[in-house]
Amino acid sequence: MLPTDLVAWRDRALRVAPSAGDAYAIAVRANAEREPAEPGYRLYWMTRGLLASAEVPAASTGHVVIGRHEKCDVVLDDERAVSLRHVLVRSAVLDDGCPTLSVLDLRTHDGFELSDGTKQHAIMASGPVVFRIGSHTVVALPSTGRIPEALPSPLVERFERDPGAGRGHEVKIQPAPADRGPISRVTLMRGTIDLAERRSFPPGFTGEWSPDPAHPFELLLTMGGFRAVVRFTVADLEQGVLIGRAEKCVDAGLRPILAESISRVHLLLVREKGQQFLYDTASTNGTEIDGRRVRCAPLADEGTTARIAGKSGLSLHWRAVHALQ
Repeated sequence: MLPTDLVAWRDRALRVAPSAGDAYAIAVRANAEREPAEPGYRLYWMTRGLLASAEVPAASTGHVVIGRHEKCDVVLDDERAVSLRHVLVRSAVLDDGCPTLSVLDLRTHDGFELSDGTKQHAIMASGPVVFRIGSHTVVALPSTGRIPEALPSPLVERFERDPGAGRGHEVKIQPAPADRGPISRVTLMRGTIDLAERRSFPPGFTGEWSPDPAHPFELLLTMGGFRAVVRFTVADLEQGVLIGRAEKCVDAGLRPILAESISRVHLLLVREKGQQFLYDTASTNGTEIDGRRVRCAPLADEGTTARIAGKSGLSLHWRAVHALQ
């Protein structure tokens, strides 16, 4: 419960849609009245007349889906600019104890907007960060470290894969350092891959796409009499692979499988700290593993089978087909 004077101040500040700086000031003051959070981030989202918050603990099961659909963890009422499932937000803790925040666009048209006005589709941040989805401003505050009173200007970097450095190596491109005081660091990442844009193969295919070190992971999709296999590189999974209903696929193998009663954005496959995970992105029917509904689950190299709940009958079997070097 916020103190009466803070409620009055907040209500005055929210009579108009707040700017990034004003939204940050509101969130910092509200956060000062709250109990310390567990490791991770606390989100404050606001628009005209509204302020609310949610925790994003630094654990694989603690992700938050933001969107317009009632199943989302954070529901934003903006039909013009917010997709049903807009972004997935998750947190982790680095070896030095510093929490980080990842914001991943779920294949929307507009993505999200940083405080500098740029449109993005994937970021990783440390320190405070502010971003905008439609008419809503979201302020993310880390659970540890000093929170500056004014919104810090972020040091922006870009992650790009270096073809000459080998698999899994990255090169950072960043502006020259400046005297910024407390630093908020934002790394721009590549957006997700849509499974419908990948080529599929019949199960047991041994042609040009036989198991090889470049494509060490395999996903077998089955539904009714339809079966298709898609293989992935490490880079694919570092970006994130989205699975959902698709009107258009690159080949006929996936078309009948991804055209049934699954959400347009249903699952995310992603690699984190050398481990592959499955995230349910606030789907309507949910996802099951071993008969149990899951929001997030690790994918074992020796094999993990997930099932889309509901009437679709879609099953997904994940496995590693080649050991990583």
